[in-house]
Amino acid sequence: MGVYSPTDGKTPRRSKRWRLLSRRWLLPGMRVKRYALIALIGGLLLLLGVVQLTWDGPLVNGFFRLARWAVLLGLPQWLSGLFWMALGVVLVFLGIRWMNRSVLSALADPDTVPEQVYIRRRLENGPRIVALGGGTGLSRVLKGLKQETANITAIVAATDDGGSTGRLRTSFGIPAVGDLVDCLAALSDAEGLPDLMQYRFARGGDLAGHTFGNLMLVSLYELAASSRNDSRGGDFAAAIRQANSILRLRGAVWPATDRPAKLWAIRENGSREEGESRLRHGQGRILRVGLTPPDVPAMPEALEALRRADLIVLGPGSLYTSVIPSFLPPEIAQAIRQSSAKICYIANVMTEVGETDGLSVYEHYQAVAAHLGRRPDVVLVHTAPIDPELLARYAAEKQNPVALDLEALEATGVRIVPGDFLEKGLYAQHDPSKLVRALIALC
Repeated sequence: MGVYSPTDGKTPRRSKRWRLLSRRWLLPGMRVKRYALIALIGGLLLLLGVVQLTWDGPLVNGFFRLARWAVLLGLPQWLSGLFWMALGVVLVFLGIRWMNRSVLSALADPDTVPEQVYIRRRLENGPRIVALGGGTGLSRVLKGLKQETANITAIVAATDDGGSTGRLRTSFGIPAVGDLVDCLAALSDAEGLPDLMQYRFARGGDLAGHTFGNLMLVSLYELAASSRNDSRGGDFAAAIRQANSILRLRGAVWPATDRPAKLWAIRENGSREEGESRLRHGQGRILRVGLTPPDVPAMPEALEALRRADLIVLGPGSLYTSVIPSFLPPEIAQAIRQSSAKICYIANVMTEVGETDGLSVYEHYQAVAAHLGRRPDVVLVHTAPIDPELLARYAAEKQNPVALDLEALEATGVRIVPGDFLEKGLYAQHDPSKLVRALIALC
């Protein structure tokens, strides 16, 4: 009796696959065979030229008659050989180039491939940076960071309950999706996709006010539910993982938690408010914020990114409704406390009504440290003058520059990075390029 082999009576799987792939390359319309033939002809002409140049050498034996016949009329043999060699090189180059472009055109714009390869290879070696927060501030930082590294992870607060996000939270019982969409759009490399993700419907009845990106995430969530035949809803973690995979991100975007949680706050007058939108319209200084339920689990990918981080960035953004909520899940806060990475807090430029009225830079820093359980190592502070007209417009909305009590901040031993981080324009917003230069210098 012979020894049984798994391949007895049938073709090995690898050779089957190889033959299948080979046949597919030969199918009509592939626009590969013609260019491969040009390259082959070029190779033969190159060999012919070599034979003519080595007429008395060993290569002449197989090509003697052809080489004699192919000597260009009236030209010295060595010059004829050079001509055939040059023509062969040109045909080989063109054949391979056209064949590559034909293959790449099915996957991407061939003219952009060299740039894409360069960017990917260079940025893949960049520092591992984890940025936490939400709102406009985080998405603007991400736009700048993706020009310097592809190793970016955004951990986004998912407690917003206003506008389109609030309506979807109520209808589907999911975490807030608005800030997630902004960050996904900021890191996407797909042309035109950021604008599409942030497109807001202005009409359509119940559709009005929703963004395309918000509806896309909800659709992925519901798709997960239908695949599992679960009438109670889908898997939000699975939905956000799928969004990361299909949007061609230069990095990754994760919610701090994949469970719906409400933000609450206690003010100095003893009042308690629940719901992020209510916090922005309350009276009195906020003493503490937290989540209901308090023990929501963190996204595993977010925890892994924090463990591997070279730099952890907090902010910029609304102190009590964006920055601090991003690390309120206990596992997130613990991972940051245990991280060996440097922690940088980007201080806000202006105060926010109902949230940080009258708070100084030092008090912003204290609030972050108290909720996190660890002091940031670095604070980036905008210290340059602000245009008086811009200040007047913000003052009309009861917003003022954050007081720069840098001496009190210095007394804590934290490293302060002052500078001009403001973008020129109609709003007192951080300039992504200026911020990123300062952040990369910390890595």
